[in-house]
Amino acid sequence: MRITEAAQKAVGLLSPLLLAVGLGAPTATAAEPKNLQVMSWNMCGSQRSTWHCEGTGTPEQKTDVVNYHVDNTWVHAALLQEICEDDLTLLMTKLGTGWSKSFQPYQWSQNGVKWNSRCGEDDGRGDRIGTAIVVKGQMTDALAYPTTQPWTGQQTPFHCATAAYWDTRLCTVHAARLGSNPDHPDWDYRDDQFAEIEAVVDTFPNTVFGGDFNSLPPDDPNNTAAWVWPADLYSKGPGTPGYQECDQTGAERTGRPTHEFGGKIDYLFSSETRRWCVVADSAYSDHHVMIESVGVA
Repeated sequence: MRITEAAQKAVGLLSPLLLAVGLGAPTATAAEPKNLQVMSWNMCGSQRSTWHCEGTGTPEQKTDVVNYHVDNTWVHAALLQEICEDDLTLLMTKLGTGWSKSFQPYQWSQNGVKWNSRCGEDDGRGDRIGTAIVVKGQMTDALAYPTTQPWTGQQTPFHCATAAYWDTRLCTVHAARLGSNPDHPDWDYRDDQFAEIEAVVDTFPNTVFGGDFNSLPPDDPNNTAAWVWPADLYSKGPGTPGYQECDQTGAERTGRPTHEFGGKIDYLFSSETRRWCVVADSAYSDHHVMIESVGVA
C-alpha cells in the first residue's frame, strides 16, 4: 500500500426548512471500497529448450490454473509472464465474454537489432511469447513503458492497463535477470528498471503492479544485490514511503518463497489497502501463484 495521508470529509447540507424546524440533515458518506483480486504468475510457457520449462505442463493445464483461480479465488485480473500468444487466446476462450487482455512480446536484441521472441523452437511454434494483463470487464489505456534493456540479450516489456470498473492501473513486470547480456554478464539492469517502474507507477492514483522481479527481497539475508531496490519502492511499514507488498509482514521486506529454488522473486505491490494475500504452489510452472485482494477506495 502506498503510504500517504489522505483525509475524506463528509459534507452535510442543511436546507432552510430543516434549519427552521431544528432537524439534522443526512450526512453524505464515502462509497464502500471495491474489492479487487489480482493474480500474478510466471507461467513458464515457453516451448524452447533454452527456457527450461520442460515438464511443467501443457498450455491446457497452465490456462486451467488461471481459470481455476478465477472461479475459486475470485480473481478479477491476472498479470502473467512467459505466456505464449496462442495460449493467451486459449485462456480468453475459457474465460468467456466480458474479459479484456493486453499483450506485449519479449524481444531478442542483437547489438540493437530486435526481433520478437518465439514460443517454440525455430522449427516449432511461431507465435510470440511475452507478458499479458487480463481483466474482467473493460480495459482502457493499455500502454507499454520503456525501461533500460540490454543492447544484446533478452528484452522484457513493462506495460500497464486500467481496469475500468475499479479505475485502477494494473502493471505487469518481468525484470531482467543478472547475466541477461551475454556480452557483459556482470551488468545488472534491475536497479535502473526498478527505478523506472517506480517513476511510472508513482503517477497513478490507484495501482497494483507485480510480476517476476528476478530479485530476492531487500531484507532477505541471502540477497547480495539488495542495492538494486530503490529506497522508496518497497515500503518498510506504515508511515514509511513506498508500496506495501502482498506477502509483507510489518516493516520486514521479505515473504514466502515463490520459486521452486526456495526464494521469493515474485511480487505484488499496491497503493490500495491490502485485505489478504495468497501464495499457492503449482505443478505447472517453476513459479508459484500469487493473489492479492485489495480494497479500492
